[in-house]
This record gives sequence, C-alpha cells and structure tokens, in this order.
Amino acid sequence: MMQLRNLLAEITLGSVTPYATQFVWQFSGDWRANYETRVQCDGVTVLFEMNSQYSRDGAEYAFSIAMPSDTMTSGFTISHQRSQVAGQLSYLRVLQTAGEAILDFCAQYAPASIDVTGEDTQEGKDLQKTRIYRNLLQANAVKLMAAGYRILDRNGKLYIVAANRYDATGIHND
Repeated sequence: MMQLRNLLAEITLGSVTPYATQFVWQFSGDWRANYETRVQCDGVTVLFEMNSQYSRDGAEYAFSIAMPSDTMTSGFTISHQRSQVAGQLSYLRVLQTAGEAILDFCAQYAPASIDVTGEDTQEGKDLQKTRIYRNLLQANAVKLMAAGYRILDRNGKLYIVAANRYDATGIHND
C-alpha cells in the first residue's frame, strides 16, 4: 500500500523539480520537427520537439521527447527504456521538464493544439505513456487552464487545446 501511495504522489509530480523551466526554441526546418529545444538533464541532452501537423491555421503540433540512444551509433530515440538511453537521469524530472516546455511553447507560440499522445518504438508502450501523460495533465489541469488550454481526450488520442479556439466537443471555432 505504501509503494502505491508513493507512486501516485510521484505521478502528480508535485514535489519533483524540473531540470529546466526556461527554454530556447529553435526552428529546425528538418523533416521531423519544426521547433526543438535541448535540455541538459544530469549530463544527458534531452530533445523536446514540436512537430508541425496539418491544420487550417498551421498552429497544430505533436509533442515528443527524444533521448540519446545507447543502442544506436548516433542520434536520439523516442523509447525511454533505461537500457536504450545513454546516461542516468530521473524520468520523473524529465516528465516535469516536458510539462514546463509545453507550457513555455504555448506562451511563446500560442498553438491551437498539441498532440501529447504517447509514442514509443516498443510495442505496447504507447498506451502506457498515454495513460501516464493523461494522469499528469489531469493533475496539472489548473496550470493548463491558467495558460488558456484544456485537455481533450478523444478516441485514444490526447491533446492540449486552446480553450478559446475549440468548443466542448473539440470542434474548431473560427
């Protein structure tokens, strides 16, 4: 019982300190991401990306976290398995930092929506990540609302949407 309580407390991230709270977003212009920021996390460079998605106003993005891979000769992986990530870092602190990065991107670029659905190279991890992200977003819903965003959870996809651009059904208001 104690372990479950500790796990639930950690999932809300209330006492977890992010690695960073300020970010410099760079336009990457490559095929994967339109904007990216890199953060040093216990000596490991973690890449946060906002990948452009098709939309009428060009302001819809998909968020991803990538970490250096120990199993590849170079590059990053979206798999967050410890065996595939170079170095030692706190995954909970990375998640807290990701939340800060998303809020920072919202403040700087005011996107209409951000897809935060979990993605992984290992089968079945997508759903697990989405469940974790859903719980984290719900625990921080007040912070999102203060920034002008809300959570939209539809058909297995998880989004942060600008509250003033979408109605309760998720339909875009022009």
